[in-house]
Amino acid sequence: MHYALLDSKRLLRHESRYRVGAMTPNERLKIARQNAGYATTVDAAAALGMPQSTYAGHENGLRGFPASRAPSYARKFKVTEEWLLYGKGAATISEEAEIIETAEFMRRMTDPSRKAVRDVARRLAGLDETGT
Repeated sequence: MHYALLDSKRLLRHESRYRVGAMTPNERLKIARQNAGYATTVDAAAALGMPQSTYAGHENGLRGFPASRAPSYARKFKVTEEWLLYGKGAATISEEAEIIETAEFMRRMTDPSRKAVRDVARRLAGLDETGT
């Protein structure tokens, strides 16, 4: 299993291959949390539904986080998994990617659920039944 902390150690052992001062996955996790508006690790852990001690260990670098956690962290903090784990690519998820993700969620819903979500979205957007 891949662990972000092990990746950080690899970076340190082979520092000449990487740019000096590159952030570690736990540092990127902290930046992502703060940019997403979660002031503390307690807030982030609660939003993620996990123990605060586990999340804090992932963020402060005492424990690496498994790559299997990256998707949930990335979704919650609206960053890309690739950036979170490796520092590559764009950090934030584009609006287009969010639309695609939302469409995928809706595709998995039943017809009544999809209709309810569309109705709520129309009301939030201030649209009437005709979509105007």
